[in-house]
Order: sequence, then C-alpha cells, then structure tokens
Amino acid sequence: MTEASNHFSSLTRHFPVAVALVTSLLTVAACSHKPTLTADQQAQADLAAYQTQIRKIVVDPMRVDQLVALTNEFQKLARQEIADLKVYRAKVAALNANYEATRADYEAVFAKQDAARETIVHKAGALREQMAALTTDQEWDQLGKTRLKLTEADLRQLLPD
Repeated sequence: MTEASNHFSSLTRHFPVAVALVTSLLTVAACSHKPTLTADQQAQADLAAYQTQIRKIVVDPMRVDQLVALTNEFQKLARQEIADLKVYRAKVAALNANYEATRADYEAVFAKQDAARETIVHKAGALREQMAALTTDQEWDQLGKTRLKLTEADLRQLLPD
C-alpha cells in the first residue's frame, strides 16, 4: 500500500466518527439555545426580577409590600403609555398617508398626545417620589441597576414590530 492510499484509508475510517462528533456538537449547541423572548415577555421577566430584588434588599415587609404595589402601578402606567404611543404612531402614519390631511389635523393629534404625555409624566413622577420615599439612599442605589433594566425593557416595547 502506498503512503497516499494509507492516508486515504485512515481518513475514510475516521470520517464517520468525525461526522458523528460534529453532529453531536451541533445538536447540543442547538438544544442549549435559549428561546428569544418577546419585548413584552422580557418586560414581565424584568418586572419579576425587580420585585425579587426589592424583597432581597428591603428588609421591612411593610415597605416591601408598598414598593411592590407601587412598582406594579408604575408598570401598569408604563404599559398604558406604550399602548397609547403605538396608537399615536398609527394616527400620525394615517395622517402622513392622507394627502388631504391639514395642519389642523396634525395639530389636533399632537395636542392630544401632548396632554396625555403631561398627565403620564405627573403620575409617573408622583409614583417615583413615593417609591424613593419608601427606600433608603442605599436601597435605592442597590435597586438602580435592576430598575434600569426594567425601564430598558419597557422602551424596547416601543420599537417597531
């Protein structure tokens, strides 16, 4: 047998093993992949994580209950604002598509959105003040990273589908 035929014979013997190994590795990699969460699912997961952090960091059970309730109220407000903004976008898109739309049509939509946003800002600010008042500076700082992640999840819901 020549050296070339020995090499070919060796490759031929090991080829099925190599294919089986690669297939196994690809299968394991595919099975270990986490499913991608929707923006809403991610927001819910981040809310649950934030509530867990509140329970870990704040030791007073009464303050914990109040903070969780205020957080839920804040998130409800955020979800409503997200829904309202999507409706607003659709109205603006409809106006943009309408050749006959007037400046007054746009101003009416803008004025309504401005008023709604002002109401949301006041409500959200009041809720935030109440949450901050229930925590010490150290607790507020410790909750900051998780709170930011929750806010980012809310903002991702505003991205176009």
